[in-house]
Amino acid sequence: MAVDFRLVSLPALLLTFAASLARADVDHRFSGFATLGVAINTNPELVFRNDVTQDNGAYKHNGYWLNDTRLGLQWQGRWSPEWETTVQVVAKDRFDNTLANSIEWAFVRYRPVDGLDLRLGRLGADAFMLSDFRQVGYTLPWVRPPHDLYGITSLYSFDGFDLTKRVAVGEAMLNFKTFYGNSNEKYPTGFDNGQFTRFDFDLFGLSSNLEWNEWKLRYSFVSVEVNSDLTKPLRNVWEQIAMQWSPANDVVTGLESEGKKFRYHQLGLNYDNNNWWFQSEYVRISSDVILVVNGENAYASLGKRFGSFNLYGLLGYANPRTPILSIPVPAGLPEPFGSQLNYLARATENRLNGVRIKQRSVGVGARWDFTPKMAFKLQIDKFHVDKTGSSLWFSTDGAPLSDNKKPTVISLAWDMLF
Repeated sequence: MAVDFRLVSLPALLLTFAASLARADVDHRFSGFATLGVAINTNPELVFRNDVTQDNGAYKHNGYWLNDTRLGLQWQGRWSPEWETTVQVVAKDRFDNTLANSIEWAFVRYRPVDGLDLRLGRLGADAFMLSDFRQVGYTLPWVRPPHDLYGITSLYSFDGFDLTKRVAVGEAMLNFKTFYGNSNEKYPTGFDNGQFTRFDFDLFGLSSNLEWNEWKLRYSFVSVEVNSDLTKPLRNVWEQIAMQWSPANDVVTGLESEGKKFRYHQLGLNYDNNNWWFQSEYVRISSDVILVVNGENAYASLGKRFGSFNLYGLLGYANPRTPILSIPVPAGLPEPFGSQLNYLARATENRLNGVRIKQRSVGVGARWDFTPKMAFKLQIDKFHVDKTGSSLWFSTDGAPLSDNKKPTVISLAWDMLF
């Protein structure tokens, strides 16, 4: 089918797809992946969780099975050389654990010519180096994607479209992708307490990948526009305060989130010669949203293969680029207004500073591919979590940390493909 993509509208694409369904012999392909894992955290005050979508995890030396355990099933239907449908469902631990949220992918792919793909539906956001396969544990050298960076990357999928173009450059392959869509998720705000913040946003992104022999180089940019009024209850209180204390208007303005944006700049590098491998990734966040802190997140990992065994080391860090928020309250205000304002200011500081991430980690691990499509992994991570940046963790009592913590997390995982 010779189609000039620039002249094809979405209705025309869907009509062409329907016609293809009517006459094509469908090539069905079923596959799956699974991880059975356990994590043990030595710290009794901090709850280790994979990312910010989880509200429970490992603590107090207890083995927790749900951090990494998951089951994924995938169906691909190829209707013609141009048309393909993919659906992926993943069962795992997440706060909003509904069937709708378990559908990670559900899209139609149209390929009018070789090297050009258009996909419509629910898609994986190609924002980071591991985005397309971060849930498939077998494809990762580690037990899980590095915590210091991927703990913040809660965007697994979105509803929208992406367009990919592949270009050969000598012996290298260059991939360009652009994507746009919407995501609407619930994010827990405390340890197993049922409370959450609903976060609705639109995203636009660009990514590029260059693959040349053993090397892969990647850059991506994602801009996120917030549709949710995330701080309305808190802002309403400050608006009442502003009637008696005009500096509160500055706080009200700073708390606004709807219509504001934050951006990711990501750079990744991978080298693998089937003997030694190295991978590193860096993300810089620039934000106009007070609940999304400007910051830097990165990791670097080096590994060596010995036949079916793989040994590796891992370093990571996350660091905010904005100072701790402080709301000064002048002395001498009439009581009880002065005490009430001081209490509100401290509570607001705790709420907004509670989204900061400041930590570093060092880890070692081993992987044993004991049979085709199955691997066993052991990983030990030592974290240094700053009391001013523990957002990737929950405290067991819900209170802010009084001092820095140094938890050790020991993880075991059995990964498989089928």
